[in-house]
Amino acid sequence: MQGSEDFPEKGQVIETRLRTPGPPEVPVNPASQPPSDLHPSSFRVQPNSFHTPASKIKAAVSSAFRTASNVEDRRNIIVNLDIPKMIPEIPLQDYVDYIMPPLPDSLKGNVDNVLKILESDGTIDVSNDRWSAFPVDPAHASAHESVVFQGLTAIFNAVVASAKRIDSSLNQTFGLIVNGNVPMYSDRGASSRPDAFNKLFKRIQEPQATLPRCKEPAEQGQKPKNQQHHVYDLANPQQFKLRDGQNDADDDFAKLIYDMEQVLARDPCRRFTFGTTIENRTTRLWFLSRASLLRTTAFDFIKDRHKLVHFFLSIAFSSLTDMGWDSTMTLCQVDDFGRRQYNIEVNGQLYTTVEVLSDSSADSPLGRATRVWQVKGSDGGIRVLKDVWLESDRLEEHKIWEAILADAKALNGNEEDNHHEELEKRMLKPMAYCRVCVDNQADDTGTVMLSGYDLSSAPLVDLITPKAPSAEAQSVAMSMPADKDSTIHSTNAIPDGLDQKYEHSHRTQRENLAQRRVVEHYHHHRYHYRIVFEQCATTIYDERSLDNVFRALVEVVKALYVLHLAGWVHRDISGGNIYWFADGQMGLLGDFEYATRLTDRRRHNVRTGTPFFMAAETIGNGYLFTSAKLNLEKKSRAKIDFNLTRKNTVTKITVPAVGSTLPFSYNPLHDLESIWWIIVYVLYFNDDQCSPSQDSMCRQNKMNELFHGRLDVTNRLLFLRDSGRLPDAKKYLSPSFTPALKLLVQLAELLTSAYERSEKSYPMKIDDQYFIIHDDFLEPLLSEEYVGPLSTITLVHVKESSKKRTNTTPPEMERATKRSRTSATNDLNGANSRQRKRNGRSTKKRSSLRKS
Repeated sequence: MQGSEDFPEKGQVIETRLRTPGPPEVPVNPASQPPSDLHPSSFRVQPNSFHTPASKIKAAVSSAFRTASNVEDRRNIIVNLDIPKMIPEIPLQDYVDYIMPPLPDSLKGNVDNVLKILESDGTIDVSNDRWSAFPVDPAHASAHESVVFQGLTAIFNAVVASAKRIDSSLNQTFGLIVNGNVPMYSDRGASSRPDAFNKLFKRIQEPQATLPRCKEPAEQGQKPKNQQHHVYDLANPQQFKLRDGQNDADDDFAKLIYDMEQVLARDPCRRFTFGTTIENRTTRLWFLSRASLLRTTAFDFIKDRHKLVHFFLSIAFSSLTDMGWDSTMTLCQVDDFGRRQYNIEVNGQLYTTVEVLSDSSADSPLGRATRVWQVKGSDGGIRVLKDVWLESDRLEEHKIWEAILADAKALNGNEEDNHHEELEKRMLKPMAYCRVCVDNQADDTGTVMLSGYDLSSAPLVDLITPKAPSAEAQSVAMSMPADKDSTIHSTNAIPDGLDQKYEHSHRTQRENLAQRRVVEHYHHHRYHYRIVFEQCATTIYDERSLDNVFRALVEVVKALYVLHLAGWVHRDISGGNIYWFADGQMGLLGDFEYATRLTDRRRHNVRTGTPFFMAAETIGNGYLFTSAKLNLEKKSRAKIDFNLTRKNTVTKITVPAVGSTLPFSYNPLHDLESIWWIIVYVLYFNDDQCSPSQDSMCRQNKMNELFHGRLDVTNRLLFLRDSGRLPDAKKYLSPSFTPALKLLVQLAELLTSAYERSEKSYPMKIDDQYFIIHDDFLEPLLSEEYVGPLSTITLVHVKESSKKRTNTTPPEMERATKRSRTSATNDLNGANSRQRKRNGRSTKKRSSLRKS
């Protein structure tokens, strides 16, 4: 998408830019609305919106995932919450033709010749029609599975040797190691324990001197000893079971999904990964990218030897890019903390990573996998680099940035106006960007990784076998009123009197349609994108001066003023997207990848916003302030003085009642409410260094209530509406925060009033004249009465009552740099911990190094 096709046409400045949708063309049936979780009933939420389609929050970025005490808990979170219940299953031959690494030219058409060599050298037991390494089926073997399946290593090595007899110039890229359930190692910690994997052949021959040496695989027939393998060298994790019962298969599938997730999460150089499961003789091949999870139909690895040999040949001599590595990101060095630093290419320029700023998003198997680094350019300048997998129909962030500034410039009515300049200096500025290319192709999950294979035609199968429903459950209709496809089902109702054959056919068509929708939802193709920003600034999370926090928020509100006047909404205002730029003594607004014009009515399967900071209406997906009886007065749109830094007066606003719910569209007030929640967050998750809280337990309970990360509107809406009680929070927050609590009351009253005024005339219209309240919003933020006493406060993060993190810790706060430095201490790799104890290095001593 380029040029005028990137966004809908703009209307007239201000009057039409802020126009929100009128009532839906089709009347809403109240019976189809889901029951509300709010009381009173006037807060019911209507699930009809233009900008925030309902979508679950990624569980892998939650504190519950990071604080899980064992591998099983983490695996269950990934498999049950972040992976679709049904996935495409494609024919094995399609997998070979479209997805699997191609054979070397010299081996194409020679798989049968390799099989003949294997027969002649005894690898194949011709008389018994099976592999010699498997004289009996695994299900009939008496040894442990880690011993039984070592026979695959012998077969793999024999296949490689046979191929080299055909073409001696072949260079082996990967070997096969049956690992025996030993965890993979990474500098961030790794808890995955695949039964086997393919490993870079050069690492098997010459392990890196800077990393613990890998021992040779155990001889056949012996259980392998514990050994350490680095996730950066591994591909195609595998899981085995001796038997092929349904429970065995389900256990293998769940474990393999987690293995593959760990490969993508722990290695930033990985674009996708393969996987393999074997239950007795039943073999399936798997594939996971940031957009797709799929598997093949099953084959018998003992009888279907041609298929196994072809697969082994493809893996053994594959290129790194065909196995999922990113050729534009290469290892530079390993620092004193064991953290890996990379050279990353962006538009022909190399940037060297200095520190990971954020990478929690990469823990979710399917999604954007956003990683942010502090990097050093070739000129020595410190920059910020973002690496992300964007949906194929999403615009690049630098184009959104340019479009916003172009619309802001159109606001200028005369030569004295400089809206675009005022906005630009308060935005993170892109200086380099590109769609990542691999092997001279713009990388994406569809045309490149799947070679254009159409997953929408593939049948869907249960990832994990669902439990058999009870008799009561079986009598329930397929589609409930709140189901996504319920309206489609209802319009396709089967007429009375038709025979069962027709009914079965009609139901099958409906089920196929639902399956296609699942594929489209979970397999939305993505492209790989990078952008480098000129300024390297501190997020609100990490800024320790409360004065700088408020100064940053003031500048961001000024930026939002122009953004909103230009007809845009940001839709992802959060503590991680607002920065304090110390060099320029300026607050900056960043991360515009979810920004959109108010006139854009295109739906998208990505919920906008960070749960901790989302407006109550955005979480509820409906208007919540429509029942107030107000005597409306037209409010003038005051122009903001961009140079204003403090005010001495505060305007008091009367709080009206809260109203009922109607169809919803994101608007500028929701961006401003996110600013309000950021202030709440800063006060609750920090102490005044000189005047800490005296009731940490009460504060902890309130944090749990407001910032649990779930899409629950009840507590947050009531907290916003009942803001008059906020000053009572001084009992359990730092006493010096009292002026900030009073400031929050003023802002909450302003927001509530603006919501009610703008929604009063719905469904005839939404009064956009009440969206531009930025001047009033700035008054308390600039007030000496409120902000003045806060200017000397130094913040310290709340110390939790136990060493183990709680669910109140936000994913954004769990910084990757801290994780990487503590990985040696927390140590998910048991072997590494034991080795340190043998060497006499205590955890306490390591901790002191981190503090330095």
